[in-house]
Amino acid sequence: MRKLSILICAALLLTMAQTASAMVVAPTEFADGCYCVKLEGSYGVPAPASVQLAPNGYEIQVDAQVCKNGEDIDVTILSSNPGVTIDELEFISLYQEFIEISANGTCAMGHTFNGTMYLTGDGQNYASTYATGTLDGQIPLVGDFTVTINECENSIPEFPTIALPVAAIIGLAFFMQRRKD
Repeated sequence: MRKLSILICAALLLTMAQTASAMVVAPTEFADGCYCVKLEGSYGVPAPASVQLAPNGYEIQVDAQVCKNGEDIDVTILSSNPGVTIDELEFISLYQEFIEISANGTCAMGHTFNGTMYLTGDGQNYASTYATGTLDGQIPLVGDFTVTINECENSIPEFPTIALPVAAIIGLAFFMQRRKD
């Protein structure tokens, strides 16, 4: 009887383990392509510090183009508000359910900062679940951010937009050559 009880318990545990492993859902990757990203939010010091900061922390606004190709995620265009200059923005992970971003730059008054943001969302709109960093490599920062991701519109220039300047350059080259002769 004891052996039967152990066998039943083992079978139940095995069944529960298989059910639990089947419930784990892999995150959904973004398709390869370029995405326009808008990041907004602020970093601030959680406790009083010896460095004088802006009253509400540092407001950050970033517009970027992020291109994904397989496992490679590159930031190809980056612009930020003048008060806080983002020098480097890296997408550590880019999934429909969550993204993780690392950033560093220079705040107003010349202070340097670095930080990491983890955001959850629905494939277009994300909100930070945590955002931490340091100011001048020493002072801890916390933040609150939102990110909006949309597919970028890559418009192909019309034929005349390319052909007319090329024709003008070729025409000038022939004209200049003819004048030399």
